[in-house]
Amino acid sequence: GFGKVFMKADPLHRPALEAAGMEAEASITGYFSGEDAVVMSVILSEQRRERPHRDEEDTILETVRGRKPSSKPARLPDGYTTNVAQDADFEDLAGLYAQVFASYPYPITEAAYLRQTAASHVVYRVIRDSSGQMVAAASAETNRSLGNAEMTDFATLPSQRGLGMARLLLEALEGDMRREGVPNLYTIARARSAGMNRVFANCGYEWTGTLVNNCHISGDFEDMHVWCKQTKGAR
Repeated sequence: GFGKVFMKADPLHRPALEAAGMEAEASITGYFSGEDAVVMSVILSEQRRERPHRDEEDTILETVRGRKPSSKPARLPDGYTTNVAQDADFEDLAGLYAQVFASYPYPITEAAYLRQTAASHVVYRVIRDSSGQMVAAASAETNRSLGNAEMTDFATLPSQRGLGMARLLLEALEGDMRREGVPNLYTIARARSAGMNRVFANCGYEWTGTLVNNCHISGDFEDMHVWCKQTKGAR
């Protein structure tokens, strides 16, 4: 019953995968220990091919790619704090994700899942306001053996949007990855989210392709833009 199959492959395998019916949608810079990956896919459902919001998505992409990266770092509002999530944070973090997302590709609304993945390979970072309420979060899903991390799971309470939380979290997670020696960073951002795509463009990420109807998020399948960045020390 799957509508789409995709994989991150060595570009050397691209001709064989194309011969098997797959096509390239994007690349991920430095994914394999500094060497690029190509995202190959096959769509198995005609409905899954439909892109009713393509014009809107293309306009957003053109606009954000035309912006110069900003050199001004993000700043926390007075009284707000950020930290890498600890055991005591995961119940609140699951609740935050449940408020923000109607659906998600992974069970991030379950505290047990967050604890399990934090113990193995995911760095979650949270922001709390001056009252102690958790208002925003994001994560870096790391593959330390390959030296890459997906910057993902960005969520901000509606009442807190417009304050630069996503950029602040991204910059903080980039610092976490530098300290861990993980130089190759990427994300897949919802193509209809002007704000999130703007954040990555402003922080020096480069667009490398679009994944069609790739993730079931906030109630439906959505196109996702791939953005990549290699930090200092990357090959």
